[in-house]
Amino acid sequence: MLGVRMREGSGWSDSDSENDEDFHQFWYPNDNIRRTFSPPNSTSIIEREQEEELDEEEAEGEEDAQSEEEAEGEQDHHQSEEEVEEDQQSQEDDVDMIEEPYNQLSNSQDKEGHGSISAIREDSNIVITLTDPGLLDCPICFEPLTVPVFQCDQNGHIACSSCCTKIKNKCPSCSCLIGSNRCRAIEKVVESSTTPCQNIKYGCNTQVTYNKKNEHEKTCMCSPCSCPYVACNFVSSTKELYQHVSNNHLDSATAFRYDFFSLDSFLPIILKKNDSIFVILDKHSGTLFILHNRVEVLGNVVTVSCIQPSFMEGFDYDILVSNKQSSLSFHSVTKSTPSLQVNGLPSTSFLLIPCDFFDSCGRVKIDVTIRRKW
Repeated sequence: MLGVRMREGSGWSDSDSENDEDFHQFWYPNDNIRRTFSPPNSTSIIEREQEEELDEEEAEGEEDAQSEEEAEGEQDHHQSEEEVEEDQQSQEDDVDMIEEPYNQLSNSQDKEGHGSISAIREDSNIVITLTDPGLLDCPICFEPLTVPVFQCDQNGHIACSSCCTKIKNKCPSCSCLIGSNRCRAIEKVVESSTTPCQNIKYGCNTQVTYNKKNEHEKTCMCSPCSCPYVACNFVSSTKELYQHVSNNHLDSATAFRYDFFSLDSFLPIILKKNDSIFVILDKHSGTLFILHNRVEVLGNVVTVSCIQPSFMEGFDYDILVSNKQSSLSFHSVTKSTPSLQVNGLPSTSFLLIPCDFFDSCGRVKIDVTIRRKW
């Protein structure tokens, strides 16, 4: 059997030696071997247990903190994913809202057998391609739609406000009431849709909203003008037209530079009786002027026009004609015209040169001065 001695008071007992307080002694009866080992100290055990408990608590605290961080990270990740999904859904809703009226228009055009629409995204913008630009025109007057846009109460047929008044608020397509309900979707599309000016091929790079397209084109500085020579088909902006005449028709044109401050700076011209036009190039402003001449019974009708868009302001001009016995003086304002082939000779005001002012060779000397209006 295994025998154990323990001191009194602390669980150990030793009657033979005073130095065996720190060890156990065991006797093994079979081999008479006494074996010793140091006993455990109760104080160190408690401290070690406390340290182990603290280590465990710290480890648990670190695990809890790590778990909380992971949970917060997952929550933020889910939240960010939800925000991205919400943004994408919002953009898709906006696209749907914009595309819906186009789809309605496209469907109606498809039923009629023409017109189509496609939409693509470019960053934050939606690019709508209209193969039939007339989709944004009023189906009654065929002018670009402007706000407000109305739709009939039952079938959604649209019309501009001026047409609603003209048709007495009765839809021409289905005879339903029209003019009380506005089509907000089409209004937003019209206000947000941009289109290039139709004069882009003549140098205009302006992008305008579709409902302002006509308004811009009426005052576009790049509006096309035609070459005044009948045999020439060149058409372009006034700037390009001036260069064209300077390069290709300079032999049959006269160049001059008008003086802003002088009223006596005349350009002398020898006009033949049967000349229909006389082209004048102003080097200062790059403008083409046309001296028109038409034979009538009592003499020749003479006037001056300017090749430029019709909305542009004209120039003051004076014509002085004289012979040995008398003289004629005429003052007027040039008419702006983009094409002589269409508008012909201006007839608002003119100077009549009597036949006897022409010499035997059918020529007359006239002095012309042109200046901007003050």
